Amino acid sequence: MQVQLPLETLQEAANLYGRWQAGEGFKRYLRVRARLIVPVALLMVLTAIACTAGAVVWLAGARAFLMLVALILAPFLLLGSLFVQGYVFFGWLENRALAEGLRHRLEPETRFQRWLRKQLSAELGKFPAIPWLAVGAFLVLPLALTATVAPKIAALVVALHALAIVLYARLDR
Repeated sequence: MQVQLPLETLQEAANLYGRWQAGEGFKRYLRVRARLIVPVALLMVLTAIACTAGAVVWLAGARAFLMLVALILAPFLLLGSLFVQGYVFFGWLENRALAEGLRHRLEPETRFQRWLRKQLSAELGKFPAIPWLAVGAFLVLPLALTATVAPKIAALVVALHALAIVLYARLDR
């Protein structure tokens, strides 16, 4: 597990954007699958809102003076969550587009991936390098704070994301 520093993550996101601009294959892949991508993008927006709201409620409930801090942090949490989710998702899509263009897998299949492929007809493919510091700060921590004030919402968010990944992989043929 490699740790990406924040500036490295920003540079990799800029590189991903550059590859999208320059690569007709990746653009075509996204265009053809827009009906699958839009619902996942909406889920990412709802997740960012839920995590931000949960973190704000948790911080504001601790002490009244933390309400100002929570309100100041809210836009950063929202944008950070959207950025991290989008970076990982579109990095995954880029790997799927590459595998499709090359007509073979980018890395050996794990046992879990094999099980998903055989049982659910869902070809996950290769995931991008995960920026764990950003994921921890903008997804895991806010989701944990949300789980303390609204555990059902946090569980629903996790379940919906797992379902979205499997459904995308199953429907993307």
